[in-house]
Amino acid sequence: MQKSFLMQVVKGVIFGVAFILAGVLLFAFIVEVASLSDKVIKPINQVIKLIAIFGGCAIAIRGEKGFLKGGIIGLAVTIISYVLFGIIGGAFGSFAVILTDALCGMVMGVISGVISVNIPRKA
Repeated sequence: MQKSFLMQVVKGVIFGVAFILAGVLLFAFIVEVASLSDKVIKPINQVIKLIAIFGGCAIAIRGEKGFLKGGIIGLAVTIISYVLFGIIGGAFGSFAVILTDALCGMVMGVISGVISVNIPRKA
């Protein structure tokens, strides 16, 4: 495995996890202040996760194998954020929930990686 491959994945995962933490923190503040319904929390958290995965891929991925790098980033961001929020909240969901969430994160990462390697970059 090339160093740049690993560095791109690590950079994407770090950005993605940082974005999720910041996004969920900001959203929690908005929920508290605006007294939003519990029904909006899950969908908005999913949107935050998808934006984080796409952002991590768009910022980090260059060159070839965007699908592979993106898949790894999506999977890692999803699992790491799940573990972090489980630790913070003191509870973890079922294995089926994390498995489904991880697979969805990986698929989003694959799609984001393919898009990211095809974005024209300024030199």
